[in-house]
Amino acid sequence: MTQHSVVPPLLPADLLTQVVAELLHCKSILSRVEHSVHCIIDSHPNSSETRSWQRNLQDIDLLEQQLADLARCLTATAAEPAIREARALSILQVMGDLTLDDMRQRLLGRTEVFGQGATVEFF
Repeated sequence: MTQHSVVPPLLPADLLTQVVAELLHCKSILSRVEHSVHCIIDSHPNSSETRSWQRNLQDIDLLEQQLADLARCLTATAAEPAIREARALSILQVMGDLTLDDMRQRLLGRTEVFGQGATVEFF
């Protein structure tokens, strides 16, 4: 994102709505990971690592629930009149430190489809 490019205002309610979509997308990914871990556990019922895997599976489930609750909280926050009426945010200030361009574009409402043309940045 260059400082010279023209960007529309970023309203807090719109940003919160986009963050909710990101959280729900992350929850969906985590659900698939949970299913995969569950399959691994089921395929090794007598493994000495089964107990730690089961704890990890419970942690994944907890994280999935936390993401869903955060999404519900932010959905309710975005609907609040004070947020709906709030002035625009500085895009450079809010988005400046994000490292994933695909997510940044979705948060700005420029891309709605997850995984289509997605890139992965390795550090």
